[in-house]
Amino acid sequence: MSDVKTGRLIPYLSEMFRLQAWLSMGKVANPMSGEVERDLRIARDMIDLLGELESRTEGHRSEDETRLLRGVLTELRLNYMEEMKKPESSGEGGETASGNADPKPAEDAE
Repeated sequence: MSDVKTGRLIPYLSEMFRLQAWLSMGKVANPMSGEVERDLRIARDMIDLLGELESRTEGHRSEDETRLLRGVLTELRLNYMEEMKKPESSGEGGETASGNADPKPAEDAE
């Protein structure tokens, strides 16, 4: 993690979790395999982790970091809900919309 400079942690983590969520929602192809993979459980976990990052860093972020984090969370939550509405495809790996017991990210369910 020596390449991550002070003040870059929130943008770095936001982008890392955003990419993993996009991959898990099947919005982009996996760069390693070239395949579109969909596992909404993992996507929900990434969103929940970003939500926890937001709550635990409250009062310790710059305005730009707050704007970035909230923007990423809004984008991912809206796309997640869109994916939850899609029917399950046969032959798809991982959890799908019908396989999730709780369709909303944990913090939204409160």
